[in-house]
Amino acid sequence: MKILLIALALVATLADASKVDYTGHKVIRVVPQTEEQLRFLLKLQEETYDFWSSPSSLGKPVDIRVSPQRYQYLISTLNKVALNHTIRFFDIGKLIKEEERNVVLRRALHSGRAFDFENYHRYSEIEAFVNELAATNPLVSSSIIGTTYEGRGIIMATLSTGSSATKPVMYFECAMHAREWVATKYGSDAEITAMLDYADWLITPVSNPDGYEYTWTTDRLWRKNRTPNEGLCYGTDPNRNFDAGFGGPGASNNACSDTYHGPSAFSTEEASAFRDVLAANSGRTVAAITIHSFSQLWMSPYGYQTALPTDYAEMFRVMEISVNALTATYGTQFQYGNIADTIYIASGSSTDYAYMAEGVVYAYALELRDTGAYGFELPPDQILVTAIETFNGLKAMAKEIAAKSQ
Repeated sequence: MKILLIALALVATLADASKVDYTGHKVIRVVPQTEEQLRFLLKLQEETYDFWSSPSSLGKPVDIRVSPQRYQYLISTLNKVALNHTIRFFDIGKLIKEEERNVVLRRALHSGRAFDFENYHRYSEIEAFVNELAATNPLVSSSIIGTTYEGRGIIMATLSTGSSATKPVMYFECAMHAREWVATKYGSDAEITAMLDYADWLITPVSNPDGYEYTWTTDRLWRKNRTPNEGLCYGTDPNRNFDAGFGGPGASNNACSDTYHGPSAFSTEEASAFRDVLAANSGRTVAAITIHSFSQLWMSPYGYQTALPTDYAEMFRVMEISVNALTATYGTQFQYGNIADTIYIASGSSTDYAYMAEGVVYAYALELRDTGAYGFELPPDQILVTAIETFNGLKAMAKEIAAKSQ
């Protein structure tokens, strides 16, 4: 089996009566065809509906989760601007329960064995795995790059054959599960050996531990961190909290919104930790990759505006090579381009910050499988294939960056 570094911005759930109940919740899809409809959806997004894909341009599908209690009201509201809808998921709660059963069954079958790369794990398990890997592999070290509001350490793994002041760095920031690491094939796999000889790999397997744990214990679809705000609403979206077009379009000043940008740039420990890693490796970082799900996208700056960056031609060239390598694995199709045009305008993102503040040309945001068939409830049996194809894309990217530097 190929060795890979991979991330899935996904979480799993175990049955618990205290959890948010999504029984009967639907995900509907609408497609704005007029400017009036697009403006309407942008305004609707501020009303605390859970938009699984944001309104960005005419003709692009927009997916919205809605509770049974608000469904009829939402549909009648959409009808006022002649927005027809289709139902993508009739019952999100059913999907979540199915996911729970799969995770529990897999855990029972795998009990007492080594870390299971084909299942989802609690944050403490991921921490333990990273620390064990650091203790048993001389190429791996672990460190804490920040402490969250709830007191969890944000763990980072460093894969290095020996650092220096000039050795390039590739940084992977993930809101996901980390899978098998490249270090175990160093010396026996020529491509991986060359990759680690060229650059140190820094990997944050879960960049938002508090929010991640909350999806296990309370709310499977929670997005933000868990910092308290004024009023009753909790959480800031760390990926709208960077000083890169902070507070602009695609981020909300409503503390109850899933895209709330926070009171100021870097008010979150999660965004500050990312910033500090880049600052500590300023001038050395050649790639900064943030990995999420879902939609099957590989994207570059800018997110805060539709104008293209000066280095876009080079960004696009390497994106294309990376996506072709990913697709060649299993045929999975990815779209690629700048964030604002490929998915939507998003101000205050880590990808824009890496490029704008630190000059990292190969700053990319990835959205992994799928395109909506399962959404955030990707079955565990797709973890490994997602990992393999994504690593092949990242490997092609790393090879191209190394070749460019020579």
